Amino acid sequence: MAFDGFCIKRITKEYSELFTDGRISKVIQPNNFDIILVIKKEKDTYNLFVSANPSMSYTYLVKDKGEAPKNALNFCMVLRKYIANGKILSVKQKGNERIITFEIEHLDEMGDRSVKKLIFELMGKHSNIILTDDKDIIIDSIKRVSALTSSVREVLPKKDYFFPSDLTKINPYECDIQKELSGLISKNDDDKLKTSALLYSNFEGVSKAFAKEVINRAGFETDNSVIDLDTKKINTLCEAFADTIKAAEENASFYAYTKKNSLYDYSTFLYDSFMSEGIEAKEYKDAYISEFLNDFYSAKHDEGVILQKSNDIINVLNSHIQKNKNKMSEWDKELLECGNKETHKKYGELLKAYCHSLSQGKEAEVLDYYTNENIVIPLDENKSIIANSNKYFNDYSKAKRREEKLNELLLETQDETKYLEEMLLYISISENSSDLNQIRSELFDKGYLRKNINLKDKKKKSVIKHYIYDNNYHIYVGKNNIQNEEVTFKIATGNDWWFHAKGIAGSHVIVKSEKDNDATEWDMPDEVFELCAAIASINSSHSGLSKVEVDYTRKKHIKKPAEGDKGMVIYHKYYSMVATPDISMYELTSVNS
Repeated sequence: MAFDGFCIKRITKEYSELFTDGRISKVIQPNNFDIILVIKKEKDTYNLFVSANPSMSYTYLVKDKGEAPKNALNFCMVLRKYIANGKILSVKQKGNERIITFEIEHLDEMGDRSVKKLIFELMGKHSNIILTDDKDIIIDSIKRVSALTSSVREVLPKKDYFFPSDLTKINPYECDIQKELSGLISKNDDDKLKTSALLYSNFEGVSKAFAKEVINRAGFETDNSVIDLDTKKINTLCEAFADTIKAAEENASFYAYTKKNSLYDYSTFLYDSFMSEGIEAKEYKDAYISEFLNDFYSAKHDEGVILQKSNDIINVLNSHIQKNKNKMSEWDKELLECGNKETHKKYGELLKAYCHSLSQGKEAEVLDYYTNENIVIPLDENKSIIANSNKYFNDYSKAKRREEKLNELLLETQDETKYLEEMLLYISISENSSDLNQIRSELFDKGYLRKNINLKDKKKKSVIKHYIYDNNYHIYVGKNNIQNEEVTFKIATGNDWWFHAKGIAGSHVIVKSEKDNDATEWDMPDEVFELCAAIASINSSHSGLSKVEVDYTRKKHIKKPAEGDKGMVIYHKYYSMVATPDISMYELTSVNS
């Protein structure tokens, strides 16, 4: 993620505007790495979240502060003692590094005014939250670091606070870029050092993504070794570095990036290098980046949860599908064996017909009056001809009953497999945890999952896809059986148009019109039919094909079977069309239902 020095610079500026002269009304520490400061300024209240988690450290404004643990952790008690109800005097960044310092004034034990510093070091695995006095003596930290842990710096109470020695990097805002960069390149004797590594290892706040952007703006095709840079390339690199820093400083917007419909990254200015990789950008103007980060990381968290939940369910479904396929394969072999039943019946009839002219033995040769040819029938020499005849009739009856049972089992298992594959489709088009919870609940009810969702998850509402086209046509798309049921039998009315991919698993799609009266059989332009069919094909198990056949009809022709499961429908009067699973040419407005 682009939580680099340039992002911190923007956040620090926002925090300074929002929090200076504000007061810390509450301190919450939900776990060993995170704190939440509830800050009140005039009529506004802000929930400032800070994480020193080594796997992902960040800070932003959260909408919900949550509940404090019943038993406060030690660092939380220290913060409450020293900065609760304290007034924020300033918010500053250390150079261009990922370090933010809050200066907080409060009353000490004697009632005298005192200043403390709360320092957020957001530096990956070295992240920490440290409280010091006005003389930079450490009072405590969320992560204590002893000499056994680090030979560079101890972070312990009563120790002097100082910035780590590896923060002796160059501040890109306070240096001559041409001079510093040229000097670093001339001193380099490592023929393997890449240009990007030179930038992010020597300049404060420069991330790998930022360094890559500089190289892209310099027009270099690849990340060459530093030793390969000639004078012309060095000058070009210096100019690109200075221009990129200027873009980061002067740009007022920020950008969120998505890749294959998944959140990818964000930045305080537009990264051209991302655009060349097929990544889409969305610009945010007149907004606080610290509030945007709450939505971004919440969405990233949801994506992670969705991925984990979906993988768990997918594994269960695939296991059932594979078991079904194995069973059906064995049953197919048994059916082949049952194919001999007519021969057994014929042997029984022939032995019965010629029983008086035959004697016991290992075999009997008789005239087959069906083909008018002689055939040899194997016999059990210990049994009479009639007994052998009865045995063949019994074998025939057993094979017939087995064949009927196997066909019944095959039909049931094929239906079950089709249902399970349908659920896999619905998982693939789920957009959030709530959508998955509906699928999980249905699978639990049918006995495929052992655990149902908890009560808290049940309170979250799953939202049906809702689009508006041409300021008139409202299109609703179900993402699972529960939503399909609602789309078809609650949202749709008599003459609304209904679409579904023909004969395969897919979403129910209905379209309503604001202008036309539902009591009449209103018409739609051909392009709306094509759009809705395309949406139905995209949300089907054949979405990867270039063409998909789609059925469409009026909702009034859709019926629900008497004992059908959710989302199951039947219809007899309908039309069909071939659709292309692509809606990029249509301008659709997405609505949060």
